Amino acid sequence: MFGWYRSLLVRNVLALIVLVLASQIFAGTVYVFFVQRPRIDEAASLVATQIRTVSRLLATLPPAVREQQLLAINGVSQSEVPRASATDSQPQGLAARYFVARMASELGAGEQMRFERGGAQRVWVRLQVDDAYYWMLLAGAPHAIPGLPWTLISLLLCIATVPPLVAFLIHRPVERLLMRLARSAETIEQGAWPEAVPVGGAHELAMVADAFNRMAASLQELETTRAQMLAGISHDIRTPLTKLRMVLLAPESVEAPADSAERYVEEIDLIVQQFIDFARGWDSEPARRGDLNALIERLAADYVGLEYVFDLSLEALPEFSFRPTGMQRLLMNLMHNAAVHGRVGLAVRTRMAGGYVIIDVEDQGPGVPVELLPLMKQPFRRGPQSDQRGGSGLGLAIADRIATQHDGALDLLPNRPHGLVARVRLPLR
Repeated sequence: MFGWYRSLLVRNVLALIVLVLASQIFAGTVYVFFVQRPRIDEAASLVATQIRTVSRLLATLPPAVREQQLLAINGVSQSEVPRASATDSQPQGLAARYFVARMASELGAGEQMRFERGGAQRVWVRLQVDDAYYWMLLAGAPHAIPGLPWTLISLLLCIATVPPLVAFLIHRPVERLLMRLARSAETIEQGAWPEAVPVGGAHELAMVADAFNRMAASLQELETTRAQMLAGISHDIRTPLTKLRMVLLAPESVEAPADSAERYVEEIDLIVQQFIDFARGWDSEPARRGDLNALIERLAADYVGLEYVFDLSLEALPEFSFRPTGMQRLLMNLMHNAAVHGRVGLAVRTRMAGGYVIIDVEDQGPGVPVELLPLMKQPFRRGPQSDQRGGSGLGLAIADRIATQHDGALDLLPNRPHGLVARVRLPLR
């Protein structure tokens, strides 16, 4: 029944209304006690002083002259002064009543006042002069009673209606964004991918929308990678598994079945390791200062044992920080890619340029068409000759990810006259 109170818009509206009403009550209280009442007290004191002065002046005059003076002041004779039935001792309005009460206290208990409610809005005061009583009209008294004008009341009413409108205008963009985010989250929960949330409006709202879009894009990329990895594992492992099954079921049909089985197991292990490397990354590995040229020389010596000779051209490099295992995996992938697919003209070169360490891994093999080079770093992307030479299509993707984790970059360039150059740029840190 009260679910509407859970709405952020309703809560903001109620909070603003309460805040405005509280501020108006406080302002009204301050106005009444520190502005209105002092003005009424001052006006009552001034009028009472004037009445006492007039009473003293009338006491100095003969009775006949008194009547004439009061006739000039009142405009009517004493016999024409309205009786009590035509007057009301309690005027309308709190300010007027307070004024009359203050006047009565100033004049003392011996004086009386009548407030005539007719169109003239007149105040009558009874004066005691000697042993006689006279009624005098206070013509300026009604104007001396400050009241609350209707214009101010209308203004306060308008102010009371503004908070809902202001709250709606302020809250509406937030509500639209939150509803859009909620719908997009429900779409992701159902296994689909929503359109990007519009980024705009206030800076904070734009930051939230941009963060959500980046999160959704990252989740979509992870889901795509997961699907690609499952499909890739299924595709890449099926061939060596089939060959291994043939060796186990019909060893007589294969020369050296034990060696063949071991080779197929190594292929499966290599494929699985590539997938693990791609999924894991090296973000958690701490960076240490090291000698990159020494690492390259050690890897090149390992490849000599595999009958792949790399020509090394290594300039002197200062020691700098890198992740040892990740950097080793990056170099191994690039050198393995060059050895398997290039086969000839293998070389590794290092140099310094513009505060970066440049590593070039070269081969003079068949290479890759220039238009395909930007695509080769994508996961599971294989070159034109890869189908004949195996591989999971993750080597360059892993190398690119490791280079990015080092705040560097991997670029694939055509070699001259033919072949491929894998260039890694690493900042000195």
